[in-house]
Amino acid sequence: MKNLEGIIQVGLVINSHGLKGELRVMPQTDDPGIFLRLDELIRVEDSGKIFHTLQNAREVKNHWLIKLEGISDIDEAKSLKGEALYTTEDQIRPLDEDEFFIHDLIDAEVFSTEGRHLGRIVNYFDAGTQGVCEVESESGSFLFPTSDEILKDVKPDGKVVIQLIPELITLNRKKAK
Repeated sequence: MKNLEGIIQVGLVINSHGLKGELRVMPQTDDPGIFLRLDELIRVEDSGKIFHTLQNAREVKNHWLIKLEGISDIDEAKSLKGEALYTTEDQIRPLDEDEFFIHDLIDAEVFSTEGRHLGRIVNYFDAGTQGVCEVESESGSFLFPTSDEILKDVKPDGKVVIQLIPELITLNRKKAK
């Protein structure tokens, strides 16, 4: 089991770039400029956290090219494809009142604004300009957008409150197996 205590994912290695070990990284934050402010990034393996000095970062279209100390050739870079990159919590800028971390959503219990328990968030993914959460319950699963109209509150105690609109749950429900 990987120890993720005290760290937050900020990127995902999607490929290598060039012959000298650069990584093509998809930001996992709405503050992608963070790569310009960080001195190091962290990878997590079963054996523990591996700290890498961030040597260079530059934005290219919708991703970043990042050079980490200790990754010196294309083979080493290719071996990291699919790995998450983290930073320590103290390196993240403070959240505004209406902002939340994606990791605060995963495993959160979901309630309607009327207090009805709807299930637990099991997945989050980007869908263009907004995120989408997958909620699982005994009767199946459904999706909801993280727009201001639907997502009303992310509470620090692992609860999420959403505004139910007609057919939100039944429109895209998958039946439980």
